[in-house]
Amino acid sequence: MTVLLEIKEKLKNTYGKYDIYFNPLFKFMLALCVFWMINGNIGYMERLKPVPVLLAMALICSILPISVMIFLSGVVILLHLYALALEVAAVALVLFLLLGLLYFRFAPKDGIYTVLMPLCLHLHIGPVMPMAVGLLGKAYSVVSVLCGTVVWFFLRSVKENEAAFGNGGQAGDISKFTMALNQIMENKEMLLVLAAFVLVTVAVYFIRNLSVDYAWTAAIVIGALVNFVVLFAGYLLLGISGKTVELVLSSLLSLAVSLVLEFLFFNVDYTRTERVQFEDDEYYYFVKAVPKIYLAQKEKQVKRFNTKANGRAARKQLSDDMDDM
Repeated sequence: MTVLLEIKEKLKNTYGKYDIYFNPLFKFMLALCVFWMINGNIGYMERLKPVPVLLAMALICSILPISVMIFLSGVVILLHLYALALEVAAVALVLFLLLGLLYFRFAPKDGIYTVLMPLCLHLHIGPVMPMAVGLLGKAYSVVSVLCGTVVWFFLRSVKENEAAFGNGGQAGDISKFTMALNQIMENKEMLLVLAAFVLVTVAVYFIRNLSVDYAWTAAIVIGALVNFVVLFAGYLLLGISGKTVELVLSSLLSLAVSLVLEFLFFNVDYTRTERVQFEDDEYYYFVKAVPKIYLAQKEKQVKRFNTKANGRAARKQLSDDMDDM
């Protein structure tokens, strides 16, 4: 435990000292992953796929706010969908505008969750994000999770039906438009995942804010159970098979990641809990204080050697010896 605390303190101090370099690097790597994922799944416009283009867009995102990354990602997605079918791009544009209004109304500062959510779903670790948002964010931060989830499911459905949307497809313009709308309106798995993620985020958020011992740990365990039970039951009702192993692994991984977040952001010692009561003219106050776990700084003993004073003392001693002679 002591070794982990030492590593945590070193990471904290290092990041605090060099955050001006770490933040752009993190955004650059995140943007590169996002654009790489987009091109790898719906890369219908060849001009956006070369590596220099990816690096240039990622570099722009690294020095600008995270909202710019969201906007640029939306533009890249629309261009790819336009290369596939104009009707799909039109539906995606309306969808992005609605999600943008929802996002900027409720969670404009939670852009990082919106960007990470599709990446987690792409890596089959979707429950990690609602758990993390419930621990570190606010209740309304679930909006950012919902936005990222809707976009990912829409793009996955488009990719699965790209043959029907493409120029070689037999569907007409109106049929393509209707099919694109159906990727959102009739996607029952997406609705199930949205409901599960909302329940997980809200449950974790409210439990971790309770004034009880080990609230964060209880929130993590209950959140993982809620995610597993809701999705497992939903998959059975919808007749979706082949998801059990992925669901178990993603739930366990979300549990592990959440425990790491608890150690990094809420590492407290409940054995030294103190309760304080005091009052003023209008209220009585009952305060519960739980100390954080930290490593005491080792006091450094610095010995100073005054060379000038030592030199004067040595010359005085030599002068006295010569007088005695």
